[in-house]
Parts: sequence; C-alpha cells; structure tokens
Amino acid sequence: MPEIVKFEMPRVETVVQGVGAVKEIGNELDRRGLRRVFLVTGRSVSSGDAFAKLAADLGDRVVGTFNRIQAHNPVEGIVDLIHEARGADADAFVAVGGGSPVDAAKLAAIGLAEGSESVEDLSRNYLIFEYPTTIKQRPLTGTPMPVFAVPTTLSAAEWDGFAGSVDHARDTKDLTVYLEATPQVVFLDPEFCAHTPRDLWATTGVRALDHAVETAYAKNAHPFTTALANGALALLAENLPKSVQDPHDYDAALKCQEAAWMSIIGVHNVSLGLSHAIGHQLGAVGIPHGVTSCIMLPHVMRFLEPATSAEQSRMAESLARVQGDNEVLSAADRLERILDELKVPRRVSDFGVGREKMDGVARAALGDIVVRESPRLVDESVIFELLEQVW
Repeated sequence: MPEIVKFEMPRVETVVQGVGAVKEIGNELDRRGLRRVFLVTGRSVSSGDAFAKLAADLGDRVVGTFNRIQAHNPVEGIVDLIHEARGADADAFVAVGGGSPVDAAKLAAIGLAEGSESVEDLSRNYLIFEYPTTIKQRPLTGTPMPVFAVPTTLSAAEWDGFAGSVDHARDTKDLTVYLEATPQVVFLDPEFCAHTPRDLWATTGVRALDHAVETAYAKNAHPFTTALANGALALLAENLPKSVQDPHDYDAALKCQEAAWMSIIGVHNVSLGLSHAIGHQLGAVGIPHGVTSCIMLPHVMRFLEPATSAEQSRMAESLARVQGDNEVLSAADRLERILDELKVPRRVSDFGVGREKMDGVARAALGDIVVRESPRLVDESVIFELLEQVW
C-alpha cells in the first residue's frame, strides 16, 4: 500500500523565454505593482553592455545596484547587500547572472523579512542537518521580498528556494531553504546568455546534468521528476556541446536552459545527493560551483551503481547522443565522453586546494542535508576515499 507523500509544487509563477525575454522585466514588475527594484549581480556581468541595456530599460524603477557578488556568496557580502537594499527602500530584487547572484537575492530577501543585521542573524536561518535524518530549521516570521531572476548560466538556482553561502572562517558552505524565497518570475533569454564565457556555460551545464542524475536515482525519486530528469539528460547531451561551441546558437542554448529547469524543478520534494553534498563543500574551499560536478559526478555514479543499476541503465540511454546508438556503455562512461568533449576540469588539485583540506570537506559533506538521499549509506571515510580519487 503506497504511503502518503506530500509533493510541494514549484513556486515560480511565470517563465518568460525566448530571444529578447529580458525586455519583459518591466512589464512583469508593473503587473505586480513593484516600483523600486534593486539589481543584484557580479562585476563581470555588470561591466557588459547587455547589463547596461537591461538597467537602462528598467529606468527609474532601479533604486540601487549591488554588483559585488562573489562565487559561493561569502556571508559578509550578503549582510552588505541587505543593508544597501534596506537603505534604498527596495520592494523587489532582480538577480542577473549565475547561481551566486540568484542565491544572494534569495538570502537577502529572507534576511530583510527576518530583520537580519549581521552574520550571526543570518546564521539563525541556516538549515542544520545531522546524518542520516535529523533536520532543524527556524520557521520564517516574515514574507521574503519578491525576486526576479535572469540566469546567465545553467546552474538552475532560479527554480527553488535553496540558497548557499560560505563562511570562510569555518571553510563551510551553509544552506538556507525556504520555498517562499523561490523567484517569482524567471527570464530565459538565450541571446542575453551569449555573453557568458563558454567555460562557465559548459561547467554549469554539467551542474544541470548532475541535478538530473541525482534526482533520477534519489532514494525518494518520484515518477514526475524522474521523467523530467531523463528528458533533461537527453536535451543536454545533444545541445550543451553545440551551445558551448557556438554561443549564438540560440535554439541550442534555450534547450539547455529548458533542460536545466527540468533537471531541478521538483527539488523541494526529491533531493539532490552525494555529488552535490561533496560539491557544496569543495566550493567552500575554492572550487567553482559547476566544476565540482565535473570533478565528482562520474566517480559518485560509479560508487552508487550497485544500488542504482536500473536507473543508471535508463540514464545511459538518455545520454546517448545519436538515436539508435547501440554501443554498450555505462551512464558514467557516457557522461565521461561528454565531459571530454567539453574539455572541463576534472581534478581538485588543478585549483591549488591542498590534500590536507579533504578531511574537513568530507566531514562537512556528511553534514550537508542533500546527502540523506544517497542510495548507499556513506560515512566520512567513504567520502574521503572518493575525494582521494579526484584530488
């Protein structure tokens, strides 16, 4: 007899997609009566002509811009963002860029709702996880400010209420998770994304592959998300190499954006897993967000294959680039071929991270909530052994 399960539907209200989608931001703000917009981005995106045009189109709706977002969101920067948005009396965030600006806007929206003034205040809303099943999080007392998202990578932070920040004093990435912080409107504009460096586009595309793989074989996998995940694998296998090679192949780029959406849309119900748990903590010691998936995912897949052989067999079919490709390859081997084609980084040591950091990474990964849905039990020694393989 099937047990009762609650499935929380995704909270994004509207998706505007296609070439020129960013021109609709003003209309969507006006439709919701939002008049005082605070832009959130990083220095690279903010220095480009496309961002300048976006800001100019929004005109006097823009009451401030925070362009100092850093990778993985050092938590002190989130405090600065909250103070500046509060001082500007903003009523909405528009986050432009990859996962870090989108997560920063979510974290700031939560911080404003909770009256946060400091790093200590923000820490009260971190999700605390103790392996294997203990979860603690303070309930929200306010309503987060609306967030609009203009993603320029495939990291897919725009589709959920998860947000990460790094405490460099502890070399730890902390998660804050509230459905209410999910962006209200997402703008998928492949022309706008053509300005994204191709190595960043490639590695975040692998991150989307990681989302799809881990939701498809999670312990609490759901038919709805599994079907979407395998569809995402097929779209990315076909279109990610094309869009990396040619940033002006807008059809391929939009298919990659749609695949990233499909890969993670049910994440509040079906968890990510071991690759992400380790990847989050590799991020805390300096590995770029998408690169952590390039490094970890094939090794984690092979470790989990004994418990997920049926699911990985279906993934192998989804990852086959040509219909009718009958070559017998595992899902991990098919993924490796794509990674080879994309020429993405594959080792921790390539980033100057010392082996002595790996004990701490293993320990922190075991305290990351997404590890709970790993199809095989793990402990620090298992995670450390995986890290040894990729160092």
